[in-house]
Amino acid sequence: MKQSLYKLIHDALRQGIEDQSIPTGTVLLEGPIAERMSVSRAPVRQALAFIETDGLAHRFDGRGLIVGPVNTLPDRDLLGQVIGAIALPQDHVAFSWQTFAEDLEAKVVYQAFFGSMRINEVELARYYNVSRSTARDALIHLEPLGLVEKDASFRWMVVPLDKARIAELYQLRDLLEPVTLRQAVPHVPRATLESMIERHETALRRYPAVTAGELYELELDLHVRCLEYSPNTTFVKVLRRTHCLLTLSKQIMGIRIDMPEYEPFMNEHLRIFRRMLNGDDTGAELALRGHIHASAIKVDERAAVMRRRYVATPQPFFQPITG
Repeated sequence: MKQSLYKLIHDALRQGIEDQSIPTGTVLLEGPIAERMSVSRAPVRQALAFIETDGLAHRFDGRGLIVGPVNTLPDRDLLGQVIGAIALPQDHVAFSWQTFAEDLEAKVVYQAFFGSMRINEVELARYYNVSRSTARDALIHLEPLGLVEKDASFRWMVVPLDKARIAELYQLRDLLEPVTLRQAVPHVPRATLESMIERHETALRRYPAVTAGELYELELDLHVRCLEYSPNTTFVKVLRRTHCLLTLSKQIMGIRIDMPEYEPFMNEHLRIFRRMLNGDDTGAELALRGHIHASAIKVDERAAVMRRRYVATPQPFFQPITG
């Protein structure tokens, strides 16, 4: 049976930590682990987030996670010594589209600032040297995030992230997300909230020494992981279409535009988490609505900067829409 790639990575890392083939003090880094496993960084990042949630490793004033309890001293040489023992099970079913998913996501997000383009599956497969069905799987993965869609002729298109669409997505979030969070509050485990608070507080102390990828994981804590506890699964599914707004920032902050001088959202998240921890569902709902309004302004500004500073980059699998 197929398993998510991040789950396989998580299980491999957890096993290594528990049997001490990945010893206490090892600094786990996305890049070396992704290279060792021949996967993109995205599933490794997700797996490391769950290793942290498991309490097997912790963030510190530096890159990566330290294996062991809080205040464990890092030994940066250990990963190089033990990485050969880190591997996926030999009989795993690889989702080969995940090996290039993050690169494709970055290219699609970048194009979206400058308008829609048709995506040619054949050229996409040729570009990444994969089968056409694998290329299609990658696009299917991006579709629920609101990054691509099919037109009336069932051809794949980049969904533009222009000013009007960003406004529409934030209107949807304003209507549904606070209500969905209020419904989720009674169902989110206290330990989960405490772990999220700890992650945010650690990142806040380190800021600006954090990556856009780390900020993205913190965004997922509130805007995805908490919401998934809502009993209204229809609301949760509809809100997935707004995830491109989170992906937008992940793919440009610190890469195309400077990281914000001041932390962009962590204090706002913490206020919401603490209200949730106290069972104040109404207070959490109101705080989230204010956070969404503030976020709309920031994202609109970032998109405007992108369109002002850059131009679209041609890709062999992007084709103009000619009718």
